[in-house]
Amino acid sequence: MASGLIAGAAMAALAGAALQPAQADTPIDGPGKQRPAHVKKHDRPGPKTKEQRRETRKALELLESGSRTLSQRAQGGATVKLKNGRYVEFPVNRTDKVLTMLGEFGTESNPEHGTDPGPSHNEIPRPDRRVDNSTYWVDDFGKAHYDEMFNGRGESFRNFYKEASSGRYDVSVTTEDWVEVPGNASSYGDNAVEDDGGSWAFIADTADAWYDAQVAAGRTPAQIDDYLAQFDVWDRYDYDNDGDFNEADGYIDHFQAVHAGGGEEAGAGDDAIWSHRWYVNGDLYGQTGPVVGGEQNLYGGAQVGESRYFIGDYTVEPENGGLGVFVHEYGHDLELPDFYDTAGGDNGTGFWSVMSSGSWLGHGDGAIGTTPGGFGPEEKLYLGWLDYTEVDAGERGTFELSPSQKTMKRHDQAIKVNLPDKTTVRDYTTPPEGEHAWWSGRGDSLVNTLTREVPAAASVEVGADIWHQIEAGYDFLYVEYSLDGGSSWTNLAKLDGNADWTSHSWSYAPGGAASTLRIRYNTDGGVNEAGAFLDNITVTTDGTTFTDGAEDGDNGWAVDGFTVSTGTDTKTTERYYLIENRQYVGYDGTLEVGPYNFGKGVTRPDWVEHFPYQEGMLVWLVDEAWADNNTSAHEGEGYALPVDVRPDSLTFPDGTSPTNRREPFDATFSLSRTDRVCLHKEVSTDDGVQRLAACSPRQRGIATFDDSDPERYWTETNPWNSVKVAGVGVTARVVDEDRDGTITVRVRNP
Repeated sequence: MASGLIAGAAMAALAGAALQPAQADTPIDGPGKQRPAHVKKHDRPGPKTKEQRRETRKALELLESGSRTLSQRAQGGATVKLKNGRYVEFPVNRTDKVLTMLGEFGTESNPEHGTDPGPSHNEIPRPDRRVDNSTYWVDDFGKAHYDEMFNGRGESFRNFYKEASSGRYDVSVTTEDWVEVPGNASSYGDNAVEDDGGSWAFIADTADAWYDAQVAAGRTPAQIDDYLAQFDVWDRYDYDNDGDFNEADGYIDHFQAVHAGGGEEAGAGDDAIWSHRWYVNGDLYGQTGPVVGGEQNLYGGAQVGESRYFIGDYTVEPENGGLGVFVHEYGHDLELPDFYDTAGGDNGTGFWSVMSSGSWLGHGDGAIGTTPGGFGPEEKLYLGWLDYTEVDAGERGTFELSPSQKTMKRHDQAIKVNLPDKTTVRDYTTPPEGEHAWWSGRGDSLVNTLTREVPAAASVEVGADIWHQIEAGYDFLYVEYSLDGGSSWTNLAKLDGNADWTSHSWSYAPGGAASTLRIRYNTDGGVNEAGAFLDNITVTTDGTTFTDGAEDGDNGWAVDGFTVSTGTDTKTTERYYLIENRQYVGYDGTLEVGPYNFGKGVTRPDWVEHFPYQEGMLVWLVDEAWADNNTSAHEGEGYALPVDVRPDSLTFPDGTSPTNRREPFDATFSLSRTDRVCLHKEVSTDDGVQRLAACSPRQRGIATFDDSDPERYWTETNPWNSVKVAGVGVTARVVDEDRDGTITVRVRNP
């Protein structure tokens, strides 16, 4: 058995890319604040995120295997050097500054979208507390409000991260006063434009409006630069590859923008911005950026007015966002993924993690989302914030677990039970000729490309045999060309859906100029399918033909994400259990009073009833074969899912059940009895309104987790909840529960 702080590599497998919709906050659900008609496709960070996460994954694998050790940096922090010479920073053990700007909307509009002006801040209507106990509202959403929310002595943004990291990480937030951007809300947030430059324009316009306000207040450009310098002391991507992350890179380290009005994820309408994390103007990577030390750092982004600083990574939240949404989005800024089902389903993570619905918790006192619950163990493991002991195969032991949101001497926060590696074999297709074909890859948030330079010609003919299984309407394979070195592209083809091997051909006329040919595979952040295989690619220029059957390596292609494949994909990945102790301690105190259900959908649709999640031992299965928790696409399996010891315990008399935000309330293992919980819903009938109840009685505690039956904690009657376990005979038993919230757990890993 071994103790440590090294993070699991699975978190880094979630690769991001530019030019895509953003990573979004968990959507609200309920009759009055309905989950929007669509869940925005997201998990799409910036142009360097994919590479960074891939390198982080490799670094963590090297650390866990013992083939690398952390190198302490003289400037602070620690790094791991990879074989390719790149450095990875780990753990997240530093003090950061966040710059927050507040932007209210103006009057400019596009007649194709909404034309109503604004809103300005403080225009959100006061909720009628007789019928609405869920909407967050205060008298004045001014600068002072955010100063207190972010840096206050009690529950605050800063306090949350300090407690979550057990003091390893500190963050302070500077909030600037409200400024007005030119456009109305629709011009930035309408669904037709938000993911196509609208949200980026809001970030850029907010920064420019702030800069103009500073100039109007009498500050000189030099003074503004001096002021902004405090927010650029961290080199997020180690752009100069010197292993020193504690230096300026020309970009604001952490940037938040708050927009006036509500967020679309909270039911504010299709013209509102959906809270997210992204990278502004990621499509300008390699073309623009700040000057640092006399050299330009071409990472894209938006310049802050006429200053020498740029914004790249950012988060955006609504005016009446509670603490939960800000904590959640900043988790993305620290490279944590969403734990909820991003394909629109409903997995069992529920209120157990702030990276799922835990961002919508509170104290049950008039609004939801005001105080988040804690992180789960995998999030803290990835950031280097978890105190844990490992149990390998053939080992057993008895462990004292502190409450998961607390650090105690001689106690672990979690137990990591290592499982046999998992081998996944997917037979997709057989190349039509030879042994190999080019494969686009499979996954969420991909922007994978095959690119080659084409010599000057009057005409170019392109051909390829293509097999594809691509999520129709969301993911696409593009064939495109550029006549300006890649600054702009013209589509020749856009393929989606399913098709067996088919011969395709296209042509274009570059008019005697050289050109660039690119095959690009783009996927969103939801469901992913097999992708595309290409063979027998031909490029003919004025009678001269180049042919590639993926048998000769790169063969002149610039390859990014595509691989040479036999049509069969075999991957070996890690799996492990993380066993933690969830108690009503710290921010997990919200688990007692914060979980909610919209129980009066007909008569009072914005009214919630509260109920308690149960204390006890919570077991998570982390399975690196999966890049997401979309159990609606792969039932009973996902990246990091909690085991629900009672996976289907709530049913209404009409046979329906509450959602899986509610169902996992009694997922924990314990010696103690569960609470009796009743949830309600209203149904319109010919005779009026009928109120139905789904009740779970007090039940004896179940103390022992036993994974010998893979489907013991999963049921076909609620297939999106819980998880199919490993089936190797691991047991974990609660043998004692102390009054101070600690528990004693006996673990056997055969």
